[in-house]
Order: sequence, then C-alpha cells, then structure tokens
Amino acid sequence: MRHTTERPKVKSQLSSLQLFVATGAISLTVLTGCSAAESPAESSAEPERDRAVAQVNETAAALVPQDIADAGTLQMATTIGMAPLGYPDQQSGELVGFNVDIMNQVGEVLGLDVEVHGVSLDQIIPGMQAGRYDLTASNMAITDARQEVLDFVEYYFGASSLAFPTGNPKGLSPDNLCGSSVGVSIGSFQQTEVMPGLSEACEEAGSDAIDIQEFPDQQKAILAMNSGRIDAVAADSAILHYAAGQNDQVEVGENLTAGSVLGIGLPEGSPMVEAVHAAMNDLIETGIYQETLESYGIVDLGIEQSEIKK
Repeated sequence: MRHTTERPKVKSQLSSLQLFVATGAISLTVLTGCSAAESPAESSAEPERDRAVAQVNETAAALVPQDIADAGTLQMATTIGMAPLGYPDQQSGELVGFNVDIMNQVGEVLGLDVEVHGVSLDQIIPGMQAGRYDLTASNMAITDARQEVLDFVEYYFGASSLAFPTGNPKGLSPDNLCGSSVGVSIGSFQQTEVMPGLSEACEEAGSDAIDIQEFPDQQKAILAMNSGRIDAVAADSAILHYAAGQNDQVEVGENLTAGSVLGIGLPEGSPMVEAVHAAMNDLIETGIYQETLESYGIVDLGIEQSEIKK
C-alpha cells in the first residue's frame, strides 16, 4: 500500500580512497551486516545494471531556468554507505541506489544530465548554500529547521526504525533504550531529533541517558553493532530492512517514529523547485517511479503524488 500524503550520462565523483572505504562498508553489509568527503576524482562509466529510463516531458522541461538548461547538467549531492538508497557498486565503483536512480530519472524528464557527488550528510546543506550543488536526494526528513534554508519536493515515505542483533539479546525497544548505546549517522534526523528526544525522556524519568554514538554513515553504525561496540542502530527503515535482508545477524524492531514523507532538497528560493516537482509527478504518472521503488524492494514506501514543501 502506497502512502498518500536518448538517456543522459551520469557522472559520480569519488576519490580512490573513498571508493576503497565506501565499497568496503557495503561489502561488510553483505558479509557481516554491515562518507567520506567529496573528491574531484571522477569516473564517467555507468554501472552495469538495469533501471527504468524516463522520457523528456516538454512541459516540465520548459520550467528549467535558462542558465541550467544551457549548462545541461544538474549538480546533485547524495550520501553514500546507505544501501539500498545510495552506495558504490562493488564492480564499477559508481554510486548506485534508489536516490541516484530517481535523480537520474528526474534529469531525463527535464532533458538534463545529472552529475552525482557523494558526500557526507553534514556537508550537503553547506555545499548547496555555497552553490556547489543544485539539489540533494539523501533521505532528508522535512523538518522546520531544514525548511529555514531549503525548499523540498516530496519523493518517498520514510520512518526511523531500530535495529539490534538478531534475537534482541538485551530486549531493546523504543520504550526501553535508557542507558543503552545507539548508533546514528552524523547529520541524520535520528541524530538531531529522534534519539535526543528519547534520551531526554529517559533523564526526565530518572533513568540513564541514551549513549548516542555518531558515525559517518548508517552502514558503519551497523558494522559497529555487529562487532559489539554498540547495542543498537537508529536509522531509516529502508536501510535497516535492507541490511537485515542481507545479513541474518541484523534484526529490525519497531519504528521509532510514525514516519513522514521525505524530500528532495533545494536551496531556499531555488528556481528549480517547480521543474523538479513536475518531473517527480511525471515519474509517478508514467509508472517509472513505482518500477524503481520495486527494483529496490521498497515499493510500499511510495507516494501517490509529490508536493512542494517550503
């Protein structure tokens, strides 16, 4: 059930060290249940994988500002180490995943190439404010704080979930985390909102605070949990369910939040908002969006219509 609320070349920028670290993190996801900073090093070879290809929608393309239309390329920032949403292909090293695919398809609808920059989550908003990136698809919850600096185009439904070692040996749940160590990704909604709120509730009840451990990305947090360094991981539900599907050492428990529709973020007042919004709804109407969700096993997280949130 969905929640209501000619193909351009894609360039992914990752340094050789970043590829080594990030690809290793994904390998550990597969083998053991288990972001670096952007580098100018670049490879233009596309990963050898199938995905749905969108067609140009002339009405949507007409909404693209002339300077971007002339440049022909959107600069898109996304996080890595977040399978199945954004991660390096183990063979080609290219960034792949739902976030990458959906932005490639937005570009196709608008007649634009997409240049993908893999960066850590905490670098994305400063990078957009500095003019390095036009937009981001990186699982951002649409919060009041983010809306002070970004405009959003909705693109899928997400919730925060809790993962722990299979069998839940410590009997953890959203109501029973006081005194436990929980891993989160730096800059994530879980780090900034969810876990601090739960920890504060623990202290108000006279219990020990939650030991919130920060990691560059959610895959590294899962690796730390599997090695016994932390008790649990709080992350996006899609990422944790994917990790559990890859590794029987990981179990996903209850949702920590009711969830919300996440957004493609653009700098506040960006002239690209209307074009991206039109492209998203084109993908929904043509079925490309649903096909892409299904290819990553997250079709239930789809939305029926995209809205702009400013």
